[in-house]
Amino acid sequence: MFEKPNPPGQVGAFQRTWGVRFSPRDALALVVMGAAIIGLHRMDHSFWWVVAIVAAHFFLFCNIFRVARRRELLWAAIFVANVALWGLVGRLDWFNVMACQLPVSVGVIAWEFKAPRYHGVFADRVNRNLNDYLDGHIS
Repeated sequence: MFEKPNPPGQVGAFQRTWGVRFSPRDALALVVMGAAIIGLHRMDHSFWWVVAIVAAHFFLFCNIFRVARRRELLWAAIFVANVALWGLVGRLDWFNVMACQLPVSVGVIAWEFKAPRYHGVFADRVNRNLNDYLDGHIS
């Protein structure tokens, strides 16, 4: 869903929406990240998969589940620590990172599902407060 401007006289710049969101800016970000992944992979750069993991989570968190910013930042901090720790012990590869990060990703999404402001995919089924969020009573 695209965010729509509020009707005249309503507070705020945009009308709140729910469900999957996809904008031209999101498409551009995915194209750029996809090009970076392909370029790094063709150059045999060992971190191409790091960009792929970040790109996939960007799409999931921003467009599908519409995760709150602070939860995204928490995920990102844990991801950086995860990659750094595997690098320090000399066992940095995608499987080790994903084995540790996947439970974090699932936890962040589950945490968002429980929030009264949840407005991502299936919000109409899992969030009984959705109308309060859409009306601006919950931020």
